[in-house]
Amino acid sequence: MWLWVCLMGLLAWGLIGSDQTAQAGSFVPGQYFLLDHPDGAISPPPYGLRMDSLGYTFSVELNGAQVVLDWTGGSTATLIGTLWNNQTSELWSVDYEITGIAAAPASLGFTATGGNGSLIDPSLSATSLLGKQDGTGSAFTLLADGHRLGGHPASGGPDTPVARGWIQGSGTNDWLAVVTPIPEPSTGLLLALGLIGLGGFRRRQ
Repeated sequence: MWLWVCLMGLLAWGLIGSDQTAQAGSFVPGQYFLLDHPDGAISPPPYGLRMDSLGYTFSVELNGAQVVLDWTGGSTATLIGTLWNNQTSELWSVDYEITGIAAAPASLGFTATGGNGSLIDPSLSATSLLGKQDGTGSAFTLLADGHRLGGHPASGGPDTPVARGWIQGSGTNDWLAVVTPIPEPSTGLLLALGLIGLGGFRRRQ
């Protein structure tokens, strides 16, 4: 029994550990955190979402903010979580669906033709978000190309995944964020179970 637990634990750790590992210059489907891009046009404070039409910028990581990008490899993805309003010092929530996704060649990420969702303030008042296509027909792009990170080596190199998307409204309204994989919470636990199982098996022998 101990040997079985050991083998299953180590096997599961190996599978999970490799499942969401993006090689340099690649982006595989999975769940990712957004981080504020250091080269935003308004800095400080840093932000991952800029909404000139509202007069606000939003951090995706300050003061408890956390936004998760979830892409299974299909034609849609979601951005769900909380944003820190840099001007009002409040946590807002966001629920945004990216649509019309086409995977980029060589696992570099994806481009999408649309997006829609809402921003919700602390009083539960919602503001609609509607994607806007750029000159290439893309309303949202996620590519492992280190977009505008050249002068910020601490935030990643040329192969770092960067998300950018455009939203309808007056002025500049856009997502601009560095993307990082969410650590697999059960990996360490499974490894520990495997090692404990191996130790128990050896003692029994």
